[in-house]
Amino acid sequence: MEYRIDWNGGAEDVLLTTSGDADVDALDAMVEELLVDPRFREGLKILLDHRKCRWIALETKDVCRRAELQQSKRDRIGYQQIAFVVDAPEEYGMARMLGAFLDGQVRFVAHAFTSIDEARAWLTATPTGPVNVAP
Repeated sequence: MEYRIDWNGGAEDVLLTTSGDADVDALDAMVEELLVDPRFREGLKILLDHRKCRWIALETKDVCRRAELQQSKRDRIGYQQIAFVVDAPEEYGMARMLGAFLDGQVRFVAHAFTSIDEARAWLTATPTGPVNVAP
């Protein structure tokens, strides 16, 4: 899996673009690279463009592991507004599964889309604010 991180300043503060077969370790490396960037801060509007990434290559156990890695970083990630864009209905289902595993376990707000324009429109809406998470 390949990825790219661009700090835009448009509807999103940062754009993460992936391609190839989704890979949990590569996704985690991408998040780590984002977290150590000096521009990273609480309250970003983040667009994850996974339209060229095949999430369907992941198994349920991989999605569960991805969620566990995100949960382990919840304090470092903090509150963010994240739009997750995929291209195919089955990959939208994978995004929703990941969201279900993360529900109530992280402080960021994320929403899955199949349209990049809808994702950007959602990002420009007023965020709901930090999410309270069970300890």
